[in-house]
Amino acid sequence: MPDNVKDDNRPATAAEVLAQHDFAKGLYESAVVKMGEVEDLITGGYDVPKDVRDQKGVSIATPVLPRAIIERIRQMMAIQTATVRVVPLKTGDKEQETCDKIERWVRGARQRTRYESKRDPDRDALFWYLLRGRADYEVRFLPDTAGKGAFPIQTLTDDPATIFPVRGRSGILWYTKEYGIYARELRRELERKGEPFEFLKDVDANDELSTVEYWDDAYYAAVVNVAAKDGKTDSHLVMSKKHKYGFIPLAEALCMDTPLASAEWASQSVVGPVVSHIKQVYILASKMATGVNLFYYPLLYGVSPSGKPIIVDPYSPGEVQPLSPGTKLEVIPIQVNSSVLQQLLAFFKGEINLMTLPETAFGQEPTNLQSGFAIAQVLNAVQSAVSDKLPQMQNAMADHSGNMLRLYKQFGGGTGMDFAVPFDLESG
Repeated sequence: MPDNVKDDNRPATAAEVLAQHDFAKGLYESAVVKMGEVEDLITGGYDVPKDVRDQKGVSIATPVLPRAIIERIRQMMAIQTATVRVVPLKTGDKEQETCDKIERWVRGARQRTRYESKRDPDRDALFWYLLRGRADYEVRFLPDTAGKGAFPIQTLTDDPATIFPVRGRSGILWYTKEYGIYARELRRELERKGEPFEFLKDVDANDELSTVEYWDDAYYAAVVNVAAKDGKTDSHLVMSKKHKYGFIPLAEALCMDTPLASAEWASQSVVGPVVSHIKQVYILASKMATGVNLFYYPLLYGVSPSGKPIIVDPYSPGEVQPLSPGTKLEVIPIQVNSSVLQQLLAFFKGEINLMTLPETAFGQEPTNLQSGFAIAQVLNAVQSAVSDKLPQMQNAMADHSGNMLRLYKQFGGGTGMDFAVPFDLESG
């Protein structure tokens, strides 16, 4: 079908693209809220109630535990050591040789991607997988790299909180994506692709513009939102055409997934189920810090000869304070109710260990285990918790590798580009 012919499934106007985006994004409204809660947990962006009015000097520390859980699982999953395996479709040395060449091509393509982007897409995807509960591999073919020595297949592993797939019974039907781009960069990209960019003439080059993309198995569309002089927003359809990939260029891994249909429960971060527990741990730690701050210097109680009671300010240690002659001072015996706090801390930590990783995973000695057999059981539980999350990630990596190969097969022969691939996908 020619590009200028309207198709029922193709959003041909900016309004239609944004309508599709609003629908897709609406499916993930509660899921994005949960992602934000986990992010706030890691950055310490949540409030802790004060125990004393107008108290100064006591605040919660940035939580280390959630980031430590994510990093430890990431290290134990060790996807950097993953190997590529292609299953032969038939017997014979020629088929095996073809499979070996495909495996070398995929390894080389991943290495080339890391070299050109100065990032490791697999490492980034694994971080999003554990933090957001999803990892999204997007693949792009860049025809404008011809003759420039650049690898023309691009891998994107952007924040899943900005990517909104719409799933049917057979998989992803289409998806939208929302991100910001500087006007300078957008102008360069549109100019390179031969697309009009007159609407950017009055836009400051350093302005960040909101961009929405639409992708399905046949069409691609992009809308850029630009602030107008009247305070409103003008939406410009900068591209809408067939991409000729023949598939949806998105491979996705779901962490802590469930069979529940709602996107909110389709996947969760590894610390998602224990967000409130970790908050309580650091809130209790704040209460303990409050006790230290209030009673590190003991309160002194005295009675002057005139009978007037005096409490010496403990927040000014070392400063001489005037007292009436004959005043007798006594230390007020303060007993902080720390035993209750310790019991609550033990409860919340036990729940966190139950849902994530025991302390043993971080190299700490399990004080409550008295035998080597018990310790071995805990270590097996740690390994089981980690290995359970590997298949989804491995499948997404394999699907992404397959998408790269499909792009090569689709465009490698007809564009005149030298992909430096030492085999023919049609052979064997």
